[in-house]
Amino acid sequence: MRVLSVAFFAVVSLASVHAQDQEKAKKPVSDCNYVIGMGDTHTVPAGEALCWRVPPPSYKEYTLLQCDGPSFQELRRVKRGDPRCNMFEERQ
Repeated sequence: MRVLSVAFFAVVSLASVHAQDQEKAKKPVSDCNYVIGMGDTHTVPAGEALCWRVPPPSYKEYTLLQCDGPSFQELRRVKRGDPRCNMFEERQ
């Protein structure tokens, strides 16, 4: 009977360790943050796209940025109104 109870607790503890390892393997999705010149912090949800205005003299071009939390990935240059942009940032 003791052997059976020891074996049971060994199996339960191994299953517990395996479950904890699987939880650690899942990476939490984090948002991206940026700060504009006035010191205001803005958050972009992970997976969303932001179009950031290109500095002068190109006022009509934007850089398409994808939030791959916790940082942005630059994809390409686009024009204002591009449907891939979830939001447009005018301020520098």
